Amino acid sequence: MLGIKNDDLIMSLTGLAGGILNNGSTCGVVIGGAISSAMIRDKELSGQWTLEDEVQLLDEIKENISWFENKFGTSLCREREELNYQRITVLGLLNPQKAKGCVARSGASMDYFVEKYNSNESKPKTRKSISKSCEHCAQKILKEIREETGIGNEKLEQISVALDGGIGLAGGGCGALSGALMALGLKYALDTRNTEPAKLKNIYRAMDSEFFRMAIILVKAFIKKFDAFECSRITGKNFKNWDDFSKFRNTSSCDALNQFLVEKTIKIINS
Repeated sequence: MLGIKNDDLIMSLTGLAGGILNNGSTCGVVIGGAISSAMIRDKELSGQWTLEDEVQLLDEIKENISWFENKFGTSLCREREELNYQRITVLGLLNPQKAKGCVARSGASMDYFVEKYNSNESKPKTRKSISKSCEHCAQKILKEIREETGIGNEKLEQISVALDGGIGLAGGGCGALSGALMALGLKYALDTRNTEPAKLKNIYRAMDSEFFRMAIILVKAFIKKFDAFECSRITGKNFKNWDDFSKFRNTSSCDALNQFLVEKTIKIINS
């Protein structure tokens, strides 16, 4: 719609479908909406972001997630009554019942975005100066992995601020884990634009590709270490705003989680 092309971004999002590698966390439609918001804002700002711009984006994403939850009852895949997430598999993504629900959610969300971003509602607003700051979850992960392995780019890192605090500070899927999976996607995922649909379908059905084999290693290690996927469950916090988030983000527990993901992801890439 906006004439934006970013194949790296599409590849990097492979592991976030079905609520983070089909584990039922934040819906992939919600994550796609958050990332789309960041891409739209990046175009409006010509890539020149300030902290105020980033915080405004997170506020907007949180509003979008509230709209989604009000319309569909939840933003978590596992809380949809017709679905069952008991093991790591992408087979459920091809289930007709799930596909029907996903198409409905995608269509309604696209209508919402088209209406919102064609209006003045989404235009950048003037904000008061924000003094408190911290490192962004996925951005930090992606940057450190890029610096160590050469995989990634600064544009993707900027867009990834949308994932802070469990997607727009909403407490959903861990932003740091999402960032690590995005890095693996850049390394191992297929370029969907240039891959035959039949091949893609077979790979997703069997979860038999280099990307899924690598991603499962990371996700299983994360589960074993932290027991949960959602930011609110890992931190025990529901963030009210950016200041609330930044206070917690600067704690040692968040630093330890980030270090674990960076080291584990780099080890997988270099294996």
